[in-house]
Amino acid sequence: MKQKLLTREEILELEPNLAPVFDAGVIYESAMHARDPHGILKEIFKLYLKRGGKFIQSDINSIEQKTADETIVKSANDVYKFEKTVIASGAFSKKLTDQLGENIPLDTERGYHVHFKDKDKLISRPVIFLDIGFGMTPMNQGLRAVGTVELGGLKNPPSKKRIEYIINCAKELLPQLGKHDDEWLGFRPTLPDFLPILGPSLKNKNIIYAFGHQHLGWTLGAVTGKIISGVVAGEKTNLDLSPYSSKRFN
Repeated sequence: MKQKLLTREEILELEPNLAPVFDAGVIYESAMHARDPHGILKEIFKLYLKRGGKFIQSDINSIEQKTADETIVKSANDVYKFEKTVIASGAFSKKLTDQLGENIPLDTERGYHVHFKDKDKLISRPVIFLDIGFGMTPMNQGLRAVGTVELGGLKNPPSKKRIEYIINCAKELLPQLGKHDDEWLGFRPTLPDFLPILGPSLKNKNIIYAFGHQHLGWTLGAVTGKIISGVVAGEKTNLDLSPYSSKRFN
């Protein structure tokens, strides 16, 4: 991606609300960002339903391979039988792969987010302060401030110190920020080699994995969907998925 070095003065011409606590910077001139990723996903989901897709929202308790062509998926209230099953549950996939007898060391890179409502007009593009591992992005919900990463699993409570750190960083760059409106924690599904797991499980080609994209779920979601749909349909391809197989951990 094309880059351009900027002086402090050039940065302030682009983003005059920033406090001048930096000496220089870099701009990615062709970069783009989405102000409402969830809204985009909802539109894709509507298209999926329009084209005949079905959606059932339910908590899945267990998965069991009965035969090569039959997998039993149990929820709290129902039992489903499928010839082919795709496990694409992000950070929650390990609960299911453990039941299939695979040793997949999936963990979560927990990322912290803080929103300042109606403050998105203070900057016109994502701004990253590399020295302190912190960034801000104008979103439809307001100004989103993000930063820090911890390997913390799914059950540990959020760290208040990390939230405070993000708030302090945001106000260092934008002193005019007031009280924040909400804060949340995201679970990024991450493996030790930072590669996802794609393709059939070790024991059954009809159980197919698609998870572990760590920070790049939004970036890699579409291409993963295309790859996995081809695997499910049994399409011939010259694409080598072996680097992404769960075999590397078993």
